[in-house]
This record gives sequence, structure tokens and C-alpha cells, in this order.
Amino acid sequence: MAKLARWNPWREMLDMRDEFDRMLDIFRPDFHLWEGYTKVPAVDIYEDEDNVFVKAELPGLNKEDISLTIEGDTLVLSGRKSQTKEEKKENYYRKEIREGAFSRTIDIPCPVDKEKVSATYKDGILEVVLPKTPEVKRKTIKVDVK
Repeated sequence: MAKLARWNPWREMLDMRDEFDRMLDIFRPDFHLWEGYTKVPAVDIYEDEDNVFVKAELPGLNKEDISLTIEGDTLVLSGRKSQTKEEKKENYYRKEIREGAFSRTIDIPCPVDKEKVSATYKDGILEVVLPKTPEVKRKTIKVDVK
């Protein structure tokens, strides 16, 4: 049985803004709505019988720049992308590599054991494993036919 998710109109507005920004990136990759605006990372969220998995693209970050917190039934992924070296040359035509703080709030679809959450970061991909609580896991019941 699927769990009902609490409706959050602000999240829908943020999702709509993210989709609009992706559309702009396709047609005009050099156009940004705000100077210094840093996009939220793209994520994949899926589950199996035992865990919920979150994968996030975070290229160019060190693991020390990434923060994960669980607040109620949400996972908050945040961090800061810093420019390593600023170049000031007169032949500098374009600056598209974004920097600055970012934050992404992800609704967790079912209760998880917060004490057993684990995360790994390799090659710009953050992988978070959120183990489901025992009462959420499916139980197969064998039916005897007489």
C-alpha cells in the first residue's frame, strides 16, 4: 500500500522553478535568472524491500563540503561549492561554473532507521542508503492449502 504524502505547495513551486531552469539550460545555457544562483543538485530516489536510496550529482565538491541531516521525514542535502582559483584576465569571455551554497530537501517516502543511515561520495556522486524500519518491510506469509 502506498503511503500518502503530505502536500507542500512550496515544494511544487520549487520543483516547477527547477524544471523551468532545466528548460532554459537546454535552449540558452548561458542564461541565468540570478547572478550567482547555484542550482540544487539532481537526484535519483528509489527503493527496494529493505532500503530507500538517494543518489545526487555533486561534481567538483570535496566530501567536507557536503552536509546531510534528517529532520522528521525529510532528508536535507546541503553544501557549498567554492571556486578554487579566481582568474581576472581581459580575455575572460564567460563564467558559467557556478559556486555558492545549495540546499535540497527530499521527502523520505517511509519511516527509516535514522541510526543506520550511511552515505558514500565518489567521483562526484553522493549515495545515501536509508534502511527502512522493520515494521515497514514487507513480510511474505505462506498460505497452506488443505
